[in-house]
Amino acid sequence: MPLGPWLLVVGMHRSGTSAVAGALSRLGFAAPAPDDRVVDPESNPEHWESQSLGAFDNALLARLGGVWDGPPDLSDGWELAHLPGADAAADAEAAEAAAAAFPAGGPLVWKDPRTCLVLPYWRHRIPGPMAAVFVWRAPAAVARSLQARDGMDLVDGIALWERYNRTGLAGLAGIDTYVVDYESILEDPTAGIGAIAAWLGSLDQFAPGAADWDLEAATTAVAPSLRHQPVDAADDLLDDAQRGLVDHLVALGGPHRPVEAPPPGTESPWTTALLGHRRALWTLAAERDHLLRMTAAQTAASESLAADYLEQIQGLHAELGALRGRLQTTLEANEHLLASTSWRVTEPLRSLSQARHRKTDAPER
Repeated sequence: MPLGPWLLVVGMHRSGTSAVAGALSRLGFAAPAPDDRVVDPESNPEHWESQSLGAFDNALLARLGGVWDGPPDLSDGWELAHLPGADAAADAEAAEAAAAAFPAGGPLVWKDPRTCLVLPYWRHRIPGPMAAVFVWRAPAAVARSLQARDGMDLVDGIALWERYNRTGLAGLAGIDTYVVDYESILEDPTAGIGAIAAWLGSLDQFAPGAADWDLEAATTAVAPSLRHQPVDAADDLLDDAQRGLVDHLVALGGPHRPVEAPPPGTESPWTTALLGHRRALWTLAAERDHLLRMTAAQTAASESLAADYLEQIQGLHAELGALRGRLQTTLEANEHLLASTSWRVTEPLRSLSQARHRKTDAPER
């Protein structure tokens, strides 16, 4: 694993993590290598995400029984089954992905929304000391953004918002973390990014390089035009558990050395149910795709066999046609022989020969 020091930008999809990671990169942190970055200009001008680490996190979620938009239900301490050394192949893949993302070392900034779900796994692998910036956004704005990008239903988007933010905060317990509302950064990038930079500069692992940071470049990287969804002060789709999580996030705003405890309360029952249905749909879709691939392969094989059989049948038809031609020629030759004068002249001799054969073959008495 690259030694870092590591700074993680943690937050739900469509919550401004790309803008914050980009600002921190321009401040002076090493972002993922350009040839390893996710490219999706229709979704974001720049994601500042590592393809290698993102692919590993996707594979890890699949091993745990879920996907990014149908997260697995994980019990406390699930990561203990994946401690370093427990799966040497996975450990090697994790280190290889990190090395591909950050070939030049750090201090480095890593942003991947899926770390909200799998951060406990990485905490045992990323060299310390680790710090994080937790970015959150109003649930209705996140849900609308997911609907615009992926066609996702608003209630599903809000359920994902709750799961990501709850598990993300829980995974950060014990880590030095700056909690920030994305909307506040858009309203005043200079103040928002400046406060984050000042806090990072106070941490021992980043202090030596703080004098060279370019705060102006960092703040100009955040443009108000990045806001595409309105902010609702209240939304009838939220239940009490989700409203309580919003209040908790608001109260957490600012620096924590460290974040001391996971968010209060438990996940909304309908969030758990909705995400369970999304996982079931993902499983069925995966089975469907597998069956479609198998069907396509069998169809191709059948077509190949049919082509081979057709070629063989055509060859046999050609041989049969040739045999019929030879038979016809032989029959004509036979008829011509039977009708010939020589055949009639030699008839007595053939009769005599047949009589001798019968006499020779007769049994003795």
